[in-house]
Amino acid sequence: MAIARNQSLMYEVIENMKSMARVIDDQSNIIYMNRKMREEFGDNTGKKCYNLLCQDEKCLDCISIPCDTDEGDRSRDVRLGSKHYRIISSPAIVDFENSYAVEIFQDITEQKHLEEEFLRHYEKLKGDIIFAKQIQRKALPEDGNYWGALRLHAAYAPSEELGGDLFDLVHIDDDNCIFYIADVSGHGVRSSLLTIFLRQVIRGMKAAAIDPITLIEELIKSYNDLNLDKEQYISVLCGIYNRKTRGLIFVNAGHNCPPIVLENGDNGEPILTEIEVKGMPICSLLARPNHELRILQMEKGDRILLYTDGILEACDPLKNKEFGIERMKSLIRKSESQDGKHLVNTLIKEAKDYAGATPTDDMAAVLLEVL
Repeated sequence: MAIARNQSLMYEVIENMKSMARVIDDQSNIIYMNRKMREEFGDNTGKKCYNLLCQDEKCLDCISIPCDTDEGDRSRDVRLGSKHYRIISSPAIVDFENSYAVEIFQDITEQKHLEEEFLRHYEKLKGDIIFAKQIQRKALPEDGNYWGALRLHAAYAPSEELGGDLFDLVHIDDDNCIFYIADVSGHGVRSSLLTIFLRQVIRGMKAAAIDPITLIEELIKSYNDLNLDKEQYISVLCGIYNRKTRGLIFVNAGHNCPPIVLENGDNGEPILTEIEVKGMPICSLLARPNHELRILQMEKGDRILLYTDGILEACDPLKNKEFGIERMKSLIRKSESQDGKHLVNTLIKEAKDYAGATPTDDMAAVLLEVL
């Protein structure tokens, strides 16, 4: 038999629902409460609907009275004592003169407790990430002159709170120092931890780091000792510089952004030279170094640009075209008369503007001037 023709059956169904239900008239009076709701709150039939919510007058954010059929169902969450409920109200127009609202109460106490617990964990994690971000930023060298050998200007734009790009200068002895730029695969906490790992390994080598092959061997060994999965890797481009002879040795562990040397040409036009150096990235598949060396003779005033692929791979979403090396070189030529800080900031800004959105990869640019 259809339930519409059996009012007794309809009543029994609503009366025995697992959810709490009540009916309210357009004067805010409770005219019916089902069994589940009476067991939860007692029989409040005949009272005002808002009395159950421990209020003496109509709620300012009432979702039931007056009923508005154009809006359809509405809901809100309320707290009563130690419990949380979600109230879902649905309007019901019986005739032209009388309107009602059917309210379903759902006990969401456990859900709210889980949400509050999640929020506490989120706030703690957010605080930890902010702290880690401060540590990571403090690990980067500040702009300035170092040991009367090199002048540094740098710009860095991580794609997330924590980045996977790193650059540093390390003093070895009175004549020698190391500079490098690195890119850890991925983003976030894991990658940021690996940048700190890399920094500590290189700084911990001290005098031994003057030999580029020894440097790569130690990075491979230390990385493999971590027993990470095969998908993670580190690309790092290192330069070992002697301030007395102005000799420079490059060794590249998989960094796919060749350094660019900027020299002053005779006619005032800058001379840009990409330095190709081959080598595998630091990863669990690499057991021994197979990296070539590139030896350069620098002159006072020469500048060396290091950067990460987040700049080159910044993509125009409309043209689906990457920023690219030629566009970067053009910017370098235009900015040649400006100071180093202006140049690195311009490269980052132009690449971000070109992508037209939040960067999908970290961006770093470092300019070193020979003193």
